[in-house]
Amino acid sequence: MHKAQRLVQLIMLVNERKKFTIQELADECGVSRRTMIRDLMELSELGVPLYSQTGPGGGYRVLREKVLPPISFTEHETMALFFACQSLQNYKSLPFKNEVDSALHKFLHYLSSELKQKIEQMQQRLVFWIPPHDIEVPFLRELLEGALEQRVITIVYEAATRRERMIQPLGIYTMSGLWYCQAYCFIAEDYRVFRVDRVKNFSNEGDQSRQIDMNEDHIKQWVMRMDESDMLELEVDLTSEGVRRCQSDLWLAPSIELHKNGAGTIRTKISSSFITWAIHFFLGLGVDANVKQPQIVREQIKNKLHDLLSQYM
Repeated sequence: MHKAQRLVQLIMLVNERKKFTIQELADECGVSRRTMIRDLMELSELGVPLYSQTGPGGGYRVLREKVLPPISFTEHETMALFFACQSLQNYKSLPFKNEVDSALHKFLHYLSSELKQKIEQMQQRLVFWIPPHDIEVPFLRELLEGALEQRVITIVYEAATRRERMIQPLGIYTMSGLWYCQAYCFIAEDYRVFRVDRVKNFSNEGDQSRQIDMNEDHIKQWVMRMDESDMLELEVDLTSEGVRRCQSDLWLAPSIELHKNGAGTIRTKISSSFITWAIHFFLGLGVDANVKQPQIVREQIKNKLHDLLSQYM
């Protein structure tokens, strides 16, 4: 086996194992102990974070931040990975801190000049745009770690008022450039969604006795999930322009019934917790939307229009 092949095999071996000895690796690779020592020294110089322990039961191990073995990618796979990473660059905050930038830098460093040129050309023609928000999200990583470890934590949350809450995070997700945390709230005794930028303080709760088992729950099944305990009928008549604008909304689009003249009607159910959103959304459509029900949304839109008219009298 050539030395280069042996080093690739060695990187894969040390990443698979929690602990190993020089002799074990030498026997597996079919080389002498002295050769294996030289190979391990070369891996260390290449950046593989090796750590040695002396004495009985000692040996080598790879530190917590392991490196991946060399992987070969096709040209299209390379472009897909590059733009997937680049699509995160409009986020001011990420739970990985600066790792995205360093990963892209390493990635580009090893590409051929021809492939680099293709990626540069594609950057001028292809953009995965996410609305940038200049909003600080100081506790994003801590909330993710709390979800991973299923810890009970205490946050100070700012909505209409600033209030301390004890929660157990289920996970975090991002939508339209903003970060959200789905969690169980021990004050409400129910699941709630928290805007991560509105978390103003964070502390680990010392008493974990209130921890609940959420291992069967996954963040995907909770994203944009509505509270089904208090649902209201939503019916809205739309002009053709109203249809066009509502089709851009991922949640409303599937519930639009189209008419032959291009107009349409929305018929679906809405949680009472979304009433405020519905008032502002359909008010923003002006004459292109006519809310028939729920009555509370219709009445609130009328009240806001009356207040608006008074403001401009």
